[in-house]
Amino acid sequence: MVGTPLATDRRLRVIWQGPTREFHQVGVLTLPADPGTGVFRFEYVHPLPSDFHPFLAFPDPDRPYESPTLFAFFSNRVMSAERPEFDDHLAALGLTRGQATPFEILSRTSGRRTTDAVQVVPEPSEDADGTVRQLFLASGVRYQPDVEATLAELRAGDRLELVDDPDNDFDPCALLLSTRTGDRVGYVPSYLLDEVRKLREEGDLAVSVVRANGRTVPWHLRLLCQMEARRR
Repeated sequence: MVGTPLATDRRLRVIWQGPTREFHQVGVLTLPADPGTGVFRFEYVHPLPSDFHPFLAFPDPDRPYESPTLFAFFSNRVMSAERPEFDDHLAALGLTRGQATPFEILSRTSGRRTTDAVQVVPEPSEDADGTVRQLFLASGVRYQPDVEATLAELRAGDRLELVDDPDNDFDPCALLLSTRTGDRVGYVPSYLLDEVRKLREEGDLAVSVVRANGRTVPWHLRLLCQMEARRR
């Protein structure tokens, strides 16, 4: 169940994947609670990785950038509503046109492009009752055995298990996502690992399916999940 976040400005973390394939948060994009009256703000976080070079759109790492509209660097990562596949794209993300703000689309797609190594991901939201929630797209779905058949059986709300994967060649800290019957469906994305592990240690954490998609969408959009955690 998707909760009701506290009414406030919304923040997206700007994640950069370096040459060694490690993920680093390099900035924060703040979107106003009311896009019609507020300002959009981007600023870098410090310290920045030594091999990171500021984005051309934001050349000065020591100043914040503000705009009355969403910066082109980020709006270009949102599919145009004029494209014929836009409605199918929204359906894959579990959104309607009425819900499809840039924030919601970026939150569910990570703003991924094939031309750079940047992702834009939401900070966890906290409900009025203290429940922490996080939407994310599962990573590595395409590499799981018999995953097409497994995805076809998943329904919104189905519980997914978190499984440690210390023998993972790429990342021994990886967390595998599987169904309750043990069928593998993907991984928690790398940028979320530290946070998920911390929340799992501090309280009760559950991951569930928001939407499982078929072959009509790209692999990185195949499985949308939600994490919910309540600290003890």
